[in-house]
Amino acid sequence: MVSLSQVEDQLKRVGCNFRFWGRPEIRELTKILMPGEIIAQAVNGRYENGFAMLVATDHRLLLIDKKPMFLTLEDVRFDMIAEIDFSAQLFDGTVKIITPNRKLVFTTWSQERLRKVLNYTQQRVSDIRQHYMQRQFQPQQRVEDYAVPRMGGLAVQGGYEEASYQLPPLPLNPYTRTPFIMRKRRVPKFY
Repeated sequence: MVSLSQVEDQLKRVGCNFRFWGRPEIRELTKILMPGEIIAQAVNGRYENGFAMLVATDHRLLLIDKKPMFLTLEDVRFDMIAEIDFSAQLFDGTVKIITPNRKLVFTTWSQERLRKVLNYTQQRVSDIRQHYMQRQFQPQQRVEDYAVPRMGGLAVQGGYEEASYQLPPLPLNPYTRTPFIMRKRRVPKFY
């Protein structure tokens, strides 16, 4: 668990000094953050259920909504994000974060902070996808490159020739390549 003073210091470093609005969300953030996780950006605003805080860390995107007797947490990993849409109006800005199983719409009056969260999130998603693409096209590693586990002086036998067996290529993250969904409607025949 991270202390409240550490969370406030991290928020001040990124220029987010929430004195009145969002205090319950900041206190809840102390229970959510993993040790060593760094807050990159944060913004207060609203989503479909009311007021909330959107926080981008170096590992994930968090939506925190803390009300008396209610708590809503949305934890969106960067590798799960399929699409991000941003729109700005005269007084507010809206971001739509789309994952394979959910769509999150967040609106705020602080367009500048929302833009920073958006830019950071886009950069992280791009870095992760580029990393997966590089891993996919690397030469395949052979089994003997890995350490063979030994138990009691005997090597664990696998039922294959170690010298000629090649590992399959590393799979892509399933959330980065969403499948195309097509639905067919049955049309009743009236003849």
